[in-house]
Amino acid sequence: MASIQLISKTNYAIQTVVPLPLPSTPLLAPDTIRIRSRILGLTTNLLKCAKLGAARLPGLDWYNIWPFPFATAPEPFNDPSKYCRIGAWGYSEVVESTIPSLTVGTFLYGYQPIGSVPEELKLKAVDDVPGGWVEISERRKDMVGIYNFYLETETDDENDRNRESKGWDALMQPLFCTSWMLNRFVFDWTGEESNRVHPLGVDSDLPWTKEDANLKGATVILLAASAKTGLAFAQQLRHGRPEFEQPSKIVAVGSEDSKAFTASTGWFDEILGYHDVDDAPGLLLDSGNKPAKVLLVDFGARGGAADRWATALRPMCERLQVVLLGADPSFNGQIELLSLARQPGSGVTQSNAGRQWEMAREMLGARKYTDEFAAAWNAFKAEGAVKGLNLVWGRGIDGFKEGWDVLARGEGRSDVGLVYGRV
Repeated sequence: MASIQLISKTNYAIQTVVPLPLPSTPLLAPDTIRIRSRILGLTTNLLKCAKLGAARLPGLDWYNIWPFPFATAPEPFNDPSKYCRIGAWGYSEVVESTIPSLTVGTFLYGYQPIGSVPEELKLKAVDDVPGGWVEISERRKDMVGIYNFYLETETDDENDRNRESKGWDALMQPLFCTSWMLNRFVFDWTGEESNRVHPLGVDSDLPWTKEDANLKGATVILLAASAKTGLAFAQQLRHGRPEFEQPSKIVAVGSEDSKAFTASTGWFDEILGYHDVDDAPGLLLDSGNKPAKVLLVDFGARGGAADRWATALRPMCERLQVVLLGADPSFNGQIELLSLARQPGSGVTQSNAGRQWEMAREMLGARKYTDEFAAAWNAFKAEGAVKGLNLVWGRGIDGFKEGWDVLARGEGRSDVGLVYGRV
């Protein structure tokens, strides 16, 4: 027997581990493999996907990436109208293959099933990316491309000297990728239109000008700055762009419990709490003049903090630009900024990392994009990733379930990264 995680479609805090039989028939279809998850990262971003999956956003149908075992799951968990599956980033091992060049024992990095049941992938090689594969099955044809991309790597075991490196890959690589693309393409510093991507990642009539992308001398305020994506963006603003194109000030806003950890990274000029919104005028007007530009990026601030901070900041600067990136999965209220994001000229826009990924790869070419990102990610890891953030390893699907419960209760710590082996 093996097992998978199932979650309630109406409440991501309700989950269960369901035992299922292993596949009883050999793999026969061409261009097909079976994989078994080996290393998975667990972040609150997965809870957000679990909550938003019901919306079936275009290209982001998280509930249907992995098949639902309605024929074999026990009652009441065999009802796909009430329960669902999502995935997690990390590594899987090829346990069966009809692709001669993709042998059993090979590890693949990408979006993996949560559980120990072997799952089938139908793959096509990416010609210009060595070791790159794309999932081409019918059920995943409409997903944003990043969820269907897998990268081949070496085999692994419990004593692998690269285990820690793979743990960082599972925990933070997709979140770092989101922030790297924001810095590299959305807030491009070259001024060339051919290097610039709209936050939504779409090639349409939506404007995203040189002035929109310019951060030189701006004040950048990050809400939920201790979120791993927020930390990665701060790191990229400091170390991923020319010094003379950096913001004049980077401000972290978060919970009181996260302030000491956030400060320890060394990437922020100011550390504030959500309740310090009344101090925003003093923060921005310390020179007596309104700053020309303030960029407010929300990485999933609690409650309605993004609305409160935007309201306080708007009269305090010549121009307020807001980018909505994350979401607090526990918040069920209305966020005014979301409605403004749909209004041209509001200065508010949403970010879609999956579409940015597609456009950036199209602009650079898949090989150049892959190589450039790999260089940035490996440099980030070589420098120690995030100072003060410690990988905490668990084991198996039961360990993953316990970690999920901790995050669902809001008890996750900013200085802890949850990674699970031998899922």
